[in-house]
Amino acid sequence: MLKQLMAIGLVVACCSGEVLATGERPPGEYPIEDRFAATVIGTPSFYKAQLPAEIPVKDYTLPGLHPVPKLFWYSEDLHFSAALQKGRAPLVFNIAGTGAGYQSKKMQALQKALYQAGFHVVNLSSPTYLNFLINASRSNLPGFLPEDAEDIYRVMELAYQKIKADADVSEFHVMGYSLGAAHAAFVAKLDQTRKSFDLQKVYMINPPVDLYSSVDILDQLLDDNVKGGVAGIGAFLDKALNRLAASYEPKDGMHFDGDFLYDAYSSWDPSTRGVGPEGRSGAAALIGTSFRISSANVVFASDLMSQAGYIIPPGTEFGRRERLDYYAKASHVVKFTEYVDHMVVPYLQKKYPGKSRKQLLGEASLRHIEAFLAGNAQVRVVTNRDEIILAPDELEYMEGLLGDRIKVFDHGGHCGNIDSKESVADMVAFLRGGQ
Repeated sequence: MLKQLMAIGLVVACCSGEVLATGERPPGEYPIEDRFAATVIGTPSFYKAQLPAEIPVKDYTLPGLHPVPKLFWYSEDLHFSAALQKGRAPLVFNIAGTGAGYQSKKMQALQKALYQAGFHVVNLSSPTYLNFLINASRSNLPGFLPEDAEDIYRVMELAYQKIKADADVSEFHVMGYSLGAAHAAFVAKLDQTRKSFDLQKVYMINPPVDLYSSVDILDQLLDDNVKGGVAGIGAFLDKALNRLAASYEPKDGMHFDGDFLYDAYSSWDPSTRGVGPEGRSGAAALIGTSFRISSANVVFASDLMSQAGYIIPPGTEFGRRERLDYYAKASHVVKFTEYVDHMVVPYLQKKYPGKSRKQLLGEASLRHIEAFLAGNAQVRVVTNRDEIILAPDELEYMEGLLGDRIKVFDHGGHCGNIDSKESVADMVAFLRGGQ
């Protein structure tokens, strides 16, 4: 469903009412200046890094920690992938962002870029991705970065043992995008004491500073930009599909990719297409809707697996063909911040008596490990000045903390430019040893 929403991202561009400035653009400069449209559209092909169409990737499985409910029969065992060089090379563990799996489009692009540059690459799903949540999360309640990092670290150890015979590794690095970037930092901090890998470099793409603050921003996008909030999602998507149909040209065919969305964005003329004032919030509405769908999946699966009893009565068992209409509706009403407040925090307060909500939320922030980040010359952050998940002072905080170890592009929104020529070049140069 999330992929379908992102495909409908044409609406974002068309609804935004913002068109690109005319004139030549310097080679490599990311072209989309609206931060919400950039987040959804991504990078048009003529600004993308040149990546191989195919690389030798193999999928692997690891045994899960918990019995898998019948409802999740299709997601038994934990999955990851590895692209291995024939000779000796550094290995990069690559961690996905919120709700994303190891095979997501962004993860595949990063894996291709790194493999092309001479690295072994292991792609890992986010702890908020269903397959990881039900098979590798000890609490089944992802969202507390220190515990997420321990789960990821355990998977890294098992994954390496699985591929060790086929991978001649010179050194280890870790990276991730979005939530996965924050996870990478916490994993690297954990490795300082565990020492399983002696991780050398940490590369963070568009990380949140404070997880709770960032998800609050994303939750609010739905409330502020979809009329009626959750109840208005259906009407919003109907409008999106109507605008998509208005842009369809049969002779050109229909390809839901970045180029198609970019062309629609560039050529949209609100004066002739009748876009109303509400259209300018279309991009934000789509992002908020997509995030709510992702968080609803976390709420439902976490409640079922942990027996928290938040929306599903403890002890409830679902068959493979069970109707879930009621629970689906209930899950979509829950904001991610409410999931944290009502499910994650109570679990943590039982596990760590005496810790306040404020303390626990603070521990799910880069500020909690700022001494590690400030004192480690091998940590690098890349982000955008128009990033949508950062509070007003958080970019300045990272710039002050990291100095010349942070690269800030002007445009790209949240990960919209992740596979641009400039972004990929920066990633490869840093992991190879350059600054």
